[in-house]
Amino acid sequence: MGHIHYDLQTMVPGPAASANVVQVYANEDGILIAYGNTVPTDATAGYAIGCLFMHTDGGDGTALYVNEGTAASCDFNAITVA
Repeated sequence: MGHIHYDLQTMVPGPAASANVVQVYANEDGILIAYGNTVPTDATAGYAIGCLFMHTDGGDGTALYVNEGTAASCDFNAITVA
């Protein structure tokens, strides 16, 4: 398996965001980094614990989410900065 630093440094630019989730990086635990116009629905499987999701049409306080659920049942919550 590759190292995330090398993989991110050498990756080809991805497609524009859409209603479908675009996977940026994953490992055997599930998707670790993803983006799209729609935050994944709670209880969806396949997202690793701690997965970061960039909501590309989000606004203040709704642009970055983290999975605080499990790989079998995600629970994405907005990350806010005080």
